[in-house]
Amino acid sequence: MKSKLIAVQEGLHETAELLKKQGYRVTTIDQANEPIDVIIYSSKNKEYLAHNMRGNISIPSYNQFVKMINVDEVGINNIINNVEELE
Repeated sequence: MKSKLIAVQEGLHETAELLKKQGYRVTTIDQANEPIDVIIYSSKNKEYLAHNMRGNISIPSYNQFVKMINVDEVGINNIINNVEELE
C-alpha cells in the first residue's frame, strides 16, 4: 500500500476505485482524521452538494495547504500520473 492519503469528492466513485487499485489510501474530506496529501475533485460533479446541505466544508487546520487536482482538467486516465508526480 502506498503512503499517500487521498480524499476523493463524493460521487467520483470511478476515480476512487482506480486509486484504490493502485494501492492508495482513499477517503473523503469529511471522513479523514489524519492529514490528507491530495484532494481529487470535480467542478462538474454536483452529487457532493446533495450530501453537504450546509454548503461548506470543515477542513482541519492540518489540511489547509493540500494539493488539489481537478479530475475534469487532467482526465481520469492521467489522475495516477498527477498523484505520482507528488511522490
